[in-house]
Amino acid sequence: MRLPDEAVDGALADLTIGAVYKVLPTSQYEHDTGVIRIIDNSGEDYLYPVNYFQPLDWSTLPAEWESEHATLTMHLDPRTKAILRAEALAAHTSMGALVRQWIEERLELKTRPEAAR
Repeated sequence: MRLPDEAVDGALADLTIGAVYKVLPTSQYEHDTGVIRIIDNSGEDYLYPVNYFQPLDWSTLPAEWESEHATLTMHLDPRTKAILRAEALAAHTSMGALVRQWIEERLELKTRPEAAR
């Protein structure tokens, strides 16, 4: 789902206008009351009115989104970084490769049909 470029009423400190957000499954009650569960900028999932968002149409993405590569910067506390490094060493791979593998395995990223060729 995407937060439209138009301003939305209310205090939405953890949402960025124009940003894309992952939608999590909602209960039937939440669906019936017109809310969706979004992972917002805080990294937590919260319920927001469905009319705050619009579905993302993959066919209308800007050209710069066509790139097969994206940059991700992670800021880790020393303990988490040490754990990630130990896991990477045990797997005989780099920390970056381990994170890329984790992302591919756990996120439900949909590929565009023309990008899958």
